[in-house]
Amino acid sequence: MALSRASDLVYKNTRQWRQTFKFSPFIEPNRVSYYPKRARIGQLVLQSNNKTVDPLIYDSRGRKHCFKEVEAEFMSSKCSDDDSSTNGQVSRKVLVVLNPNSGHGRSSQIFRSKVQPILQHAGFEMDVIETAEAGHALALSYTIDLMTCPNGIICVGGDGIVNEVINGLLRRKDIDKAISVPIGIIPTGSDNSLAWSVLGIKDPVSAANAIVEGDVTSVDVFAVRWVEANLMQFGLTAACFGFVSDVLELSENYRKYFGPIRYLIAGLIKFLSLPRYIFEVEYLPLTGEKMKQNDASVPRREEENWVKRKGEFIGILVCNHACKTVQGLNSQIVAPRSVHNDGSLDLLLVHGSGWWRLLVFYIALQFGRHLSLAFVEYVKVKSVKVTSTGTTQKGCGIDGELIYADGPATCSLAPHQLKLLGHHHRKGK
Repeated sequence: MALSRASDLVYKNTRQWRQTFKFSPFIEPNRVSYYPKRARIGQLVLQSNNKTVDPLIYDSRGRKHCFKEVEAEFMSSKCSDDDSSTNGQVSRKVLVVLNPNSGHGRSSQIFRSKVQPILQHAGFEMDVIETAEAGHALALSYTIDLMTCPNGIICVGGDGIVNEVINGLLRRKDIDKAISVPIGIIPTGSDNSLAWSVLGIKDPVSAANAIVEGDVTSVDVFAVRWVEANLMQFGLTAACFGFVSDVLELSENYRKYFGPIRYLIAGLIKFLSLPRYIFEVEYLPLTGEKMKQNDASVPRREEENWVKRKGEFIGILVCNHACKTVQGLNSQIVAPRSVHNDGSLDLLLVHGSGWWRLLVFYIALQFGRHLSLAFVEYVKVKSVKVTSTGTTQKGCGIDGELIYADGPATCSLAPHQLKLLGHHHRKGK
């Protein structure tokens, strides 16, 4: 077994070890509890005391494994006591915004035991701030001196903490400087669709390794505007109306006790008392795209022609990327044709009402067959305008966070892109 690449690490009062490392397949007794063939290799870490080197492998769960034999080629360079460079570069200064309530309240422990050691070994200088309440991360990213975190802001939690951070950044007066600061994601929350869909990352250790590697992925930003309420909210994942937003609202009652499965519990309760959702939807299709609807494909339309739909909808989803769910099957991809940086949004309209139709859609979604349903309309768009009518609730879920506002909601792409720390995961695209 060989490791093709390893991160170069620098320690104070030691030498800098570099080059290729080859490992024998024999693992020291009593160091691991499973067979080597099943080991998922993560980041290489060298612990040095000037004379000896102890090679450790961090797997995807953050556990350490030591190999029996090591052959290594070293290239050393003297490092002064004040040297804090990594890979020959100045150490990276980042702000860590941590939601202590995410992951059943274990996010802080996960970060400090599994993630922080990896980042420290890689030479990161971190200012860790735990959020005290909702909106704290937004206020922090809006007011912080960006010179203190030139190499990024790392969000520890779910999609909600990322959403707060980007909303703070995009409201700043120095917007050009703000969007140049990359965003890192350590997924410890109930919903981590962004990291999973765009970067292919599910666990905190893999996320830390991706941040250490230093790759950057650009992602589109969308904005939802309520003109009558003078309100605007930015997002990176999706905006939803109808059943999904109702589930988001109800799930907040169970956040403290059930964690990620609160969505399932809230969904079952809402399913048994399913209301009727009536909306008026207008969308501006992307030029040249074909639109699927109940009867037949709508002919190609010019970009300036808005398409109107009015009636009952179980759900309306406006997606900025594939929107895969960590808790679901690998085949559960809400918007399979969506690309995170293609300059368009993907609109999913689930027409009709009733628990039977909702059940059929949900089962089909698990296996990636939902777009073949006659009552599902899927189209790539430039902009979408949604107006609730009658007694239909006015909530809109944005990146898993519920927003209430009066009047029509218009969803469209913002003029800026943001950068995520990590390499784009292309599988399934």
